[in-house]
Amino acid sequence: MSDLTGMTIAINAGDTNEVLDFYTRVFGRGPDTAPMDDFLEWQISPGTWLQLSTGHDRPGANNARVRLEVADVEAAAERMRTAEVPIGDVVTVPDVVAFANFSDYWGNALGFYQLLTPRRLLTPEERAEQEREHEQHLADLAANNAEEEARPSINTDERLPSVPDDGSVIGKTGPTPGRLE
Repeated sequence: MSDLTGMTIAINAGDTNEVLDFYTRVFGRGPDTAPMDDFLEWQISPGTWLQLSTGHDRPGANNARVRLEVADVEAAAERMRTAEVPIGDVVTVPDVVAFANFSDYWGNALGFYQLLTPRRLLTPEERAEQEREHEQHLADLAANNAEEEARPSINTDERLPSVPDDGSVIGKTGPTPGRLE
């Protein structure tokens, strides 16, 4: 399909500060743009973006979506309808993006999007301010963790399993919520 010009991978995530902290660690830098208060974007490579929509009650698996950038989302949606591929209505976020979602035959969430205005990337000054704020956030987390570690352990019942140092919980994957370090 020659009219594709980019791709986004959208993931729903939890608390904005925790998402910012985690993905800043992953990429070694803050997001390249944040078009809305609850939406962070990192450019992975030219034309490819990881989008994190924050503040969701049920973040995690089975809610990722790959969207392909097109010059005209209405035309792309019409082409899908003509090909008898079910596609949702075009949704417009004024001055940001228009998109239409669909799924493949196996249930994978896909879509097309059209930027309505170019992405506004952070200036070097904004990036520096973001990094200062992030460093302060990390310092606050470290101070809170030090206070928690100084408290005596509540788990004195030897029948209960201990919590591993990495914060994981037996029978669950990933870190325990709120245990970012």
